[in-house]
Amino acid sequence: MKIMVITGANSGIGLECVKQFLNDGWHISAISRKSNNLVNLTPSDKLDIYECDVTNYTALQGVVTDIITKHNVIDSLINNAGVSIYNELQNLKHSEIQEMIDTNIKGFTNALEIIIPIMQKNKSGTVLNMSSLADRYPRPNSPVYAATKAYVRSMSDSLRVSNAKYNIRVMNLSPATVNTPLLQHVKKMESGYIEVEDFVSVIKFMFNQPQNITIRDLVIAPTAYEG
Repeated sequence: MKIMVITGANSGIGLECVKQFLNDGWHISAISRKSNNLVNLTPSDKLDIYECDVTNYTALQGVVTDIITKHNVIDSLINNAGVSIYNELQNLKHSEIQEMIDTNIKGFTNALEIIIPIMQKNKSGTVLNMSSLADRYPRPNSPVYAATKAYVRSMSDSLRVSNAKYNIRVMNLSPATVNTPLLQHVKKMESGYIEVEDFVSVIKFMFNQPQNITIRDLVIAPTAYEG
């Protein structure tokens, strides 16, 4: 059985990944600060739910230890937990800035630091890091968020190179606008949004390639999107 860890699994892209990969036969370890949406899913012996804030390294390490005790292996990680707060720098609260940095950088890195060595020992694995189109273009109304996603993209590139010898695929996925709660407070643009179900079908396509094929960096946007 293939074992997948998904962070930020309680809503949006993460929750949809849980649903679709469960349907495809994966065993899912779903990690999120809250679990209200996860516990409402149809019960499955292939779904383990963990309430854990990824910014808490010790707590996350305990969760991963439990996963390894149960399954001995982690085949894949969807590193999805993230926070987006839109505003110019001077209009952001200090707490909002720190929340984005803590989750999008610290929590993101914690998951990699804990899980990648497990994959290295197994000489196999797939990591998908959830970035954003903001990782490569100026975002004056979300400079902190954009900077954290530039970190994600840079980390993805470096880890892809350093882990190739371990047969570990590291992929960076940069969406423009996906219809999730993360962006519900942002005014919808005329170019529209990608529905989350369709977006996750792209994630599945990336995972379903043979292990010797890595889709290194993928940007996805609505066809009418001009950003």
